[in-house]
Amino acid sequence: MSIFYKKHELYPEWILIRDFTEKVSVDEIIDSWEYLLETGMISSTVKGVINNLSGCDLRMDLTGFKTLTDYLKKKESLRRIKLAVICDNPKTIVFPVLGEFQEKELKIRPFTTLEAAVEWIIYE
Repeated sequence: MSIFYKKHELYPEWILIRDFTEKVSVDEIIDSWEYLLETGMISSTVKGVINNLSGCDLRMDLTGFKTLTDYLKKKESLRRIKLAVICDNPKTIVFPVLGEFQEKELKIRPFTTLEAAVEWIIYE
């Protein structure tokens, strides 16, 4: 799998970071969420997850996006947290923008920097 996990250095109890590399499919993203839930990495203290898509080759279309958002909406523990998405590619940023404006049950927002994503999760 091309997704790596780490806790934020300053806010390890509140923020989990997922770094995406190489080619990443919708199925891999869903499998990654399942892994985080099964292992308890999404604990009750986690306020948000930063999904760093910078430099990855996201293999997603609108059908895959709907599959992913439908999955996220079914998981209470994922609906309660903020999902920040760091993007550096116009083809990738379209999905968190759609998520922010169309999926009101989820807290999704695109960012271009880690610092801005952290600020949104912690302070807003």
